[in-house]
Amino acid sequence: MPLQRIYYDWEGVRDATGAPSSRKRQVWREYLSTRPAIAYWGDSWFTTPLYRNLNWHSFARIDGISIRLGKPGYLAAEMCTRSLTRNYADRLASREFDLLCVSIGGNDALDKRLAKVFKGKSGLLAADAFQQVVDAGIFEGIFADYDTLMASMTELAPHMPVVGHTYAPLVKIGARGKTDIMNLGLARPLIGNVGPWLWRPMQDVLKNKAEAKPFADLLLKKGFANVLARVKAAHGQFSFANFNQVADTQAESFWYDEIHPTEVGFGVLAARLNQAIKAALPEAKRAAVRLPGT
Repeated sequence: MPLQRIYYDWEGVRDATGAPSSRKRQVWREYLSTRPAIAYWGDSWFTTPLYRNLNWHSFARIDGISIRLGKPGYLAAEMCTRSLTRNYADRLASREFDLLCVSIGGNDALDKRLAKVFKGKSGLLAADAFQQVVDAGIFEGIFADYDTLMASMTELAPHMPVVGHTYAPLVKIGARGKTDIMNLGLARPLIGNVGPWLWRPMQDVLKNKAEAKPFADLLLKKGFANVLARVKAAHGQFSFANFNQVADTQAESFWYDEIHPTEVGFGVLAARLNQAIKAALPEAKRAAVRLPGT
């Protein structure tokens, strides 16, 4: 059976790779001698079914093999348990993958988690609201989850780089996800959870809506981006693409809803993500990653 470009479960990968000494493994290794095998693991930025997401755009520009793991709404706390991260690290190492690309942590500071932080609060300025999130330990929790992931990778797949990403500054705060007759079937798993995930829990807490954008910027730029910088400082295997300064992200047309870019927007971000992926891959496999202009 010929190798697939994209696998959606471990059973398919296990069948394709066979045992270490098998003919299947030889074919796998020969195909990947100058091409990467990349695992994409994440929440909705990698797995939304509505349109071509960040995962899709990233791998569309890479000649190799991938496995797609995760689901919309996934929390870092659910993904980065010791047992699951060790399981994945062991599978990735035993099947000779080259890189793990993750989209983890954005949901942990939204929706019900944020509402819990703000319970009983009102009339807050952006800086004060952000401090409430810091004091509640949200970012420390996300850092601990990444630390668990990296500890498993360091122990079981020490040769394998891990690449993450920050988030682009939000523009359409309060916007719900749109579903129509064309995407209703795909959206079925999301019905009842189409946002807004940020504005809803903070609308009765902030002094006014003018504080929403500064609060969101603090949440993503000073909060989440700082978490990834700390993870990178603590773990040499980890690097990340920084979307804070990517051009075009401030146009409303870039955004599908409050926290998800459009298909075009994800395509823009994929170019920056693939720069980080290319830099992290073994030198012999970097040419398989196509960047704009190449």
